[in-house]
Amino acid sequence: MEAKSKELYEKVLTLDLGGRTGSYYDENVKTNVSYVEGAEFALGQTVAMGRKPDPAPLRAFIKKHPTSALVKNAYSYLGYYYGRMAPKEDATAFFEEYTAKYPDDRNALSSYIQRIIKDKDPVDKGIALAEKLKELAGYPRNADYQENLATLYALKDDAAKADEEYGKDFAEDYVTNAIFALNSYANFWIEQGRNLESAEEMADIMAAAIGAGKDVPPYMCSQVAGLYTKLKKEDKAMAVYGPGFAERCRDDQSALASYASFWNRQGKNLDSALGAAKRSVELTSDYFNNFTLAQILFKLKDYPEALKAAEKAVELVKPMAAKYEGFPIQQYENLVKQIKEAMAK
Repeated sequence: MEAKSKELYEKVLTLDLGGRTGSYYDENVKTNVSYVEGAEFALGQTVAMGRKPDPAPLRAFIKKHPTSALVKNAYSYLGYYYGRMAPKEDATAFFEEYTAKYPDDRNALSSYIQRIIKDKDPVDKGIALAEKLKELAGYPRNADYQENLATLYALKDDAAKADEEYGKDFAEDYVTNAIFALNSYANFWIEQGRNLESAEEMADIMAAAIGAGKDVPPYMCSQVAGLYTKLKKEDKAMAVYGPGFAERCRDDQSALASYASFWNRQGKNLDSALGAAKRSVELTSDYFNNFTLAQILFKLKDYPEALKAAEKAVELVKPMAAKYEGFPIQQYENLVKQIKEAMAK
């Protein structure tokens, strides 16, 4: 097939009269390219990436068609040869040319950096390029770029900088960003009502990442549990964000308050939510915690205790309403009214 392809491309060069008779739309570069340019590029690419790589045809292509839309791709494919096989002097000359022509191209910079790592020289040049690439990539950090940067600092015997760029903090941030991305993905498909198996798989991956981590922010657990409840997988939600979580966080008022509020909204796991809400009030008796406690007690039909907590919430929220115009106090007063009506019945 490769030989047949070569034969046909070469035939194009004899039929197309120097590219004056036709062109095609190249999906990769999103523009029209003459058949001659396309054929010459394809032939050069095949040779540059073949079993016996030869950069000469693509170098000739760049020289012959300096304004072609395919020139950038030609440099990219040449990067394979110069990055892995060319002598150091030739590689340096090529990559200086490549990065000068495309100073902000990530592929150009990354290819040059990898060649410098291969040669272990010039390390300072490599660090400068890697720092620029890091800046171009922005957030979240690109794992490959950070590994290369850390490798260069290691070559420079700067262990502290290697740790700073690619150490524990990077790994934790990477996991956090991955969890946020997977959470967005799963929520999107749950809202669409499609790809639900994939959404559950992503939630499972998030749960595994949370389970393997230390000092995981509690809100991540609530996000994963939220996905599982939307998927009607309450058993999995409980495994991530159930009584075990509440016990681990029994001295973290914020985590307990969020936990109690979450299960109050779901209307499930209310006994555990009640314990968390009571403990949250013990730690911080504010209007929000008392309101959550009252709601849970109301759902459990413990009306006398629910009324006490609801009236306490109203008492504590009134200063906020006086201080901030339009503060939503009505929901607190309505809960007191609902509990009294239930008691009367």
